[in-house]
Amino acid sequence: MGKHVNIAPIMPRLVDEETAAAYLGRGRTRFREQVKAHQLPAPADRNGNVDLWDVRALDRYVDQRSGIRSTLGEWDQ
Repeated sequence: MGKHVNIAPIMPRLVDEETAAAYLGRGRTRFREQVKAHQLPAPADRNGNVDLWDVRALDRYVDQRSGIRSTLGEWDQ
């Protein structure tokens, strides 16, 4: 076997504004408006001058909007 192994692409846990907006199916302008209005999660971190969003927080937002219940155990809630 060669030095490199094929693995599935890795989705980073923290993503920039453009990626977060695309992940939710929104344009950047609408995404910014909704973050500013506290309708979407705020950035979770910052890398220099780039705001970063946690993909899991974005997933929780969509889950809540879709009515999907959390599958977390009691100790995680």
